[in-house]
Amino acid sequence: MIYQNRKLLLWQLAADGRSFCGIQFIARERDLQDASIDEQVQAFVDDMLSDGKVRPEYDAMADWEALEANHGDTADQYL
Repeated sequence: MIYQNRKLLLWQLAADGRSFCGIQFIARERDLQDASIDEQVQAFVDDMLSDGKVRPEYDAMADWEALEANHGDTADQYL
C-alpha cells in the first residue's frame, strides 16, 4: 500500500508504543496481537486515516525534524 501523507505517517510511527495512540494499542483493541506486523501497522494506519490528518495540537507540538531523522527511513518504505 502507498501512503500519501508523509507527515501523518511520521507522526504515526513516532506514536508507536505509547498507550494512548500507538500500534500496540490498536493491536490490543482489535485483538491483533498475534497478527503480522504488517497487519498491525495497516490497522493502525487505517485507524489514523479515519480523520486523515494530524490534529492541530499534535502538529504544533511535534518536532518534525526529529521525527524525520528518527523515522524517515521507515516512512520511505511506505511512501
